Amino acid sequence: MGVRTVTFSSEGNPLRRTFIQRTREDTPRAGNGDPPTTDDQSTPKKEIAEAVMNPMKRSILFLTILTLVAAAPVWADQSMGPEIPISVLDNQQYNPHVAYNSVRDQYLVVWHNFWGGSRDIYGRRLDGEGNLLSSFTISTGTWDRVQPAVAYDPLNDRYLVVWSYDFHGDGSDWDLYGRLIPWNGPDAGLTEFPIETSTRTQDSPEVAFALAQQEFMVVWNNSGGGVPRDIEGARIQLSGSLVPGGLVPVASGAGDRFNPDIAYNLDRNEYLVTYDENGADILATRLTGNGVVLGGGEFGIATWPSPESKPSVAACGGGTDRYFVAWQSLVAANDNDVYGRFVTGDGVPDGAPLHFSIHASEPDVTCRNGSADFLAVWESQYSSTTGPFGIDGRLVLPNGTLSQGFVVRTVYSGETGVATMPAAVGGQQGSLVVWEHDRQGTSYQDIHGRMVWGSLFSDGFESGNTNAWSSVAP
Repeated sequence: MGVRTVTFSSEGNPLRRTFIQRTREDTPRAGNGDPPTTDDQSTPKKEIAEAVMNPMKRSILFLTILTLVAAAPVWADQSMGPEIPISVLDNQQYNPHVAYNSVRDQYLVVWHNFWGGSRDIYGRRLDGEGNLLSSFTISTGTWDRVQPAVAYDPLNDRYLVVWSYDFHGDGSDWDLYGRLIPWNGPDAGLTEFPIETSTRTQDSPEVAFALAQQEFMVVWNNSGGGVPRDIEGARIQLSGSLVPGGLVPVASGAGDRFNPDIAYNLDRNEYLVTYDENGADILATRLTGNGVVLGGGEFGIATWPSPESKPSVAACGGGTDRYFVAWQSLVAANDNDVYGRFVTGDGVPDGAPLHFSIHASEPDVTCRNGSADFLAVWESQYSSTTGPFGIDGRLVLPNGTLSQGFVVRTVYSGETGVATMPAAVGGQQGSLVVWEHDRQGTSYQDIHGRMVWGSLFSDGFESGNTNAWSSVAP
């Protein structure tokens, strides 16, 4: 199997993509989302440059590419890289999260690894094209460490990884810990530190970096103590220490609040924290950059009769000043659909909810770096409500419309379990989607991923909009 890198360019819009050219024996089954492999993709960069300068050749190039687009399957607008075996240790690996390093065009994927003793936190770096770099342990020890989350600090070129820690080793008291990880891996001088160690249980942490505030915000779920579950947060300085007085009471009430997520809005230096109440409604709270609750507190995003749960939130920034929230909605026993909705920067649900997919759950949403598009991915059920599962996705465009659905990871004949719990983050060249991956025929579970590139052209060229081009031959 050969790999060929091709550069397509319009005025002010160079785009680099790595395509896979397969032999006939290596042709994948339909539905895996691979890009077309026609010889037209191998057009040299010099010929394309000549075509842009020559009106007749430009006309031919335009028609050729439109023909390719028209002939492609519905998911072909989302070209993808090959499936990436991020971690294939002979263990069981769970809960992947991923952050993007905008300074070096790299990613860090984190997860917890169960090797038969305790559960530990591991990580692996990838470059901007999805090539594997170094792997390492982040936190290990006698007692369990689970549910890692990660965010990137571009000012110091390092990450904050947070997780829940079984303090006594018997599941009676889970605390929250973190560690700063430099861009190229752990530094022995940067050790793990406690974030919250009260006698109540802290779990399901999420973390965001606030560029204007120059600090991290961590949110989590508190439980125990004879009171309903609530959402709490903590402001973490760039040095890794808690901001004095930095614990933030985000949301509480008569019902239990679960599954927090957080996004940072650079346009306002604010956060939006989302969560569900009793697994029934999707709620949210806005916070200032220094952790003060805004806008009268909690508000509803999805509160219709069917149960809604497990929200994910992202913000694009760059003057867009709005968020996108995705969640799952129970429509029958063990059968969910995925929905999503815009929320304005000042906390107002914007427009009707969008329906992404039936037989879908565990959504994750990210902003495609440098754009106003959001990417949502989720588990898709194949065969029955108990699986097997694949990973699908759709783009949310700024005008509130959805792209065609596309397959990130399909299920092949005879496979069981397969791909669950996706997470995604936008990067410079595309987005990295990661997931838990059953290794067929074994008891092992791996971490896999795949690069989802943007459209072949991000300037509207595919749809016939050539405004970004210097001229178009009639």
